[in-house]
Amino acid sequence: MTIEIVTNLIILLTSQIGFIYGFFTILIRRQPLYLKMVVLVMACMMVSRIYVILQFITKGDDPDVFHVGMLGMLGCFLFLFSANFGMIDSLTDDGDKEFIKYRIISWLAPVLIIAGFVPVCFFGGTISKNVSYAVVVLFVALASRYHLKHLIFPDVDYGVVRCIRGYNAVALVLCLAVTVFISGDILSLDIMMLISGIVISICCIVIVPLIKKEASKWTTA
Repeated sequence: MTIEIVTNLIILLTSQIGFIYGFFTILIRRQPLYLKMVVLVMACMMVSRIYVILQFITKGDDPDVFHVGMLGMLGCFLFLFSANFGMIDSLTDDGDKEFIKYRIISWLAPVLIIAGFVPVCFFGGTISKNVSYAVVVLFVALASRYHLKHLIFPDVDYGVVRCIRGYNAVALVLCLAVTVFISGDILSLDIMMLISGIVISICCIVIVPLIKKEASKWTTA
């Protein structure tokens, strides 16, 4: 069993734990839609790793073209981006010029992610694989912008993001770790994938219980 398979198995196990916990404590209960979308992030991660592991078992490697594993990972960050952009950001940022510096600083996350990913594509991977992963990384970058923004934004009116700063910190780490994981796959560096995979796994274990705990303050903040 290779390091890559072991890494994917670890991520699969931890995302399953995160999803099962979220299913019984959030999805089937009357919880905010925002929390349910975070649980669906774990479902997408779980499905993506199941596909990749099955490909390794049946064919010995995952395809170089856009596949279900990539689609699942893209889904993770589409949910994260949609939850923050569609539900939370308008409650936090009213467009006041006083907070323009926080909006500018928040772009550092996607810029760093894209700047770190692009050079990797010149040192490994096929064109089809790199282009496919670039689509995933684009959504990772978009999600990271709002996680950083909500981590640093003052939130003086409603206190919505102030209550969930810990969650946004973990989600931002997840964005960075997944980018490193993808880079490791392109470069065929198993150790890089293992280290980033462990970080991803920790995030999968922590993120759902953390958002549930922090979001409970919305009713008391």
